[in-house]
Amino acid sequence: MINSEQMLAKDLRQMLADKAELVRQNGGFADGLDEIGGLLARYNPAPSPILNAIDQKGQDFATYFFAAYSDTRDLDKSILVYKAVKLLVRYILLMDRYYEVGNKKYERIARGLLQTIKRSHNGHLKYSVDFAIKQFWPFWNFEQLIKKRMIKGHVFTVNELRHFNLFKSSDAPIIYARILDSELYNFNPNIATILHYNQALLDIQDDFEDIEEDVHDIMPNIFILASTEHVPFAKILKNPSQARKLTAGNGALDAILSIVEQYNKLVTGIQVPQNFAFLKHLTRDYTNKLLDTLNVIPK
Repeated sequence: MINSEQMLAKDLRQMLADKAELVRQNGGFADGLDEIGGLLARYNPAPSPILNAIDQKGQDFATYFFAAYSDTRDLDKSILVYKAVKLLVRYILLMDRYYEVGNKKYERIARGLLQTIKRSHNGHLKYSVDFAIKQFWPFWNFEQLIKKRMIKGHVFTVNELRHFNLFKSSDAPIIYARILDSELYNFNPNIATILHYNQALLDIQDDFEDIEEDVHDIMPNIFILASTEHVPFAKILKNPSQARKLTAGNGALDAILSIVEQYNKLVTGIQVPQNFAFLKHLTRDYTNKLLDTLNVIPK
């Protein structure tokens, strides 16, 4: 006999399939993926408050689900991809938090998640996920290096800002795209490249929203780094209540706007199979959202 939870799961699966098909046929990708993300969160809720908090930081779960659905029309495979990416995002964010605050609990939970991924997948992902994570691992050391330079009063150039942002977002092409590569026949490296730029744009949006938190934690943030040309970090640190005004209310925005526009232009010239063309629409949507956000801030 089917219980209420099983009925809900069945209903949500049908709603996911219907919504994914509607978005595939009619577009409206950014809004459509937001709705799909909400359905996925209900279908696969976090099992603990810690993971629920981590999931709120995750950005792009629905994109990977929809990439799989667009290419295969296979709901089960799309959910499998989504769950795998979600576990890996949780791993990265937990390890990121561990390196920020040093709480071993985050590391312990993260390593448990990694074992779950290995047990639940076959194919090359089973043995390649460790290698992928090791490729991204240097970022945390790099982040600490940037933090030390920021505290010492280094003035960061546009090229340094871009490098920091692209390195920070490299978990998308190095780790999460590996799931698509493992599961989808039509995947190719150009898709991973667009996923990288899209993640970089989302990370800029996140950095804007997290300015105060990152000043409090003394962690690198592209807006904080960009502002060093105009305002010493020591001044920002001494005036946390003015952090947003000091970091986002000066000429620092020009450097970030140039990076955003460059990413959008680069993606325009990248060719991908038609089933993945929606990723380029997302690039434009993410770019426009950032431009709208940043252009209304007094410089």
